[in-house]
Amino acid sequence: MAGQKALSQRSSQNESALDSPVRVGKEQSRQKLRRALGRSTNYVLMVFFVLLMALPLVWMFISSIKTDQESAAYPPTILPQAVTFQAYVDLFTVSDFGTYLRNSLIVATVSTIAVIVISLCAAYALSRFRFRLLRGLGEISLFAYMIPPILLLVPIARLVVNVGLANNLLALTLLYTAMQLPFGLWILRSYINGIAIDLEQAAMVDGATRFAAFRHVVVPQAIPGIISTAVFTFNASWSEYLFASTLMTSPSKVTLSPGLTLLLDQTGVYSWAMLMAGSVVMVMPVILLFIVIQKWLVSGLGAGAMKG
Repeated sequence: MAGQKALSQRSSQNESALDSPVRVGKEQSRQKLRRALGRSTNYVLMVFFVLLMALPLVWMFISSIKTDQESAAYPPTILPQAVTFQAYVDLFTVSDFGTYLRNSLIVATVSTIAVIVISLCAAYALSRFRFRLLRGLGEISLFAYMIPPILLLVPIARLVVNVGLANNLLALTLLYTAMQLPFGLWILRSYINGIAIDLEQAAMVDGATRFAAFRHVVVPQAIPGIISTAVFTFNASWSEYLFASTLMTSPSKVTLSPGLTLLLDQTGVYSWAMLMAGSVVMVMPVILLFIVIQKWLVSGLGAGAMKG
């Protein structure tokens, strides 16, 4: 009896030893299947939300290549029955859209360059020099960025009029620079904090001045953060409406955002296709900018977040 029990125990152990790899293989297969299903679900949800967010842009473009009769037809058509780009031609020939485009390009470009230069120097000072006053200025700038712009509209408008900058693109340039400086300062400060100071010290030991070390050592390593700041600053200045519509009343000084509201008044014709064409032209530079530099943009934001 004892021999039979030992034999049965041995056989059961052998069977369990044989079944163990099978169970492990099945469990691994289940885990791979769950991971594949989870990954597929994430991709499907990502594609769905991307398409949902891109739907207004797609509809704007489709509406811009329809005729005015088709745009006003009911029920509306999804795809254009007759494709025409006449709305884009009228946009630059009938209205002053080209002037609005030029004004926005000037203001956004100059504001972006000014924000990058000033915030980069200020972020370096806050990161490398330990003065209580500098730290206080950094904290104050963050609080200033949190103030809603609508609360500053009236005092800024009175200040602009008093200094004689009404209907002057310089007023928008200075205003956008001041508004975006806190954002650029905090993004670049967190990024510069992650750059090893030993590299600058090694450069200065070799005879470089502090400014030369800053220009040749810090700035090249901060390029992703600079690009991230530049993209968001340019986008904010390019699409700003509140101050541009209040401070710029002359048709030759109007920028794109308030200029879109003037298209129908200038032409005297209710052209839905031309309005959509203007919207497409306005958003395309920013979209192309994001597409071209998305690699540096993502790396800059990620590095700044981790190093901050």
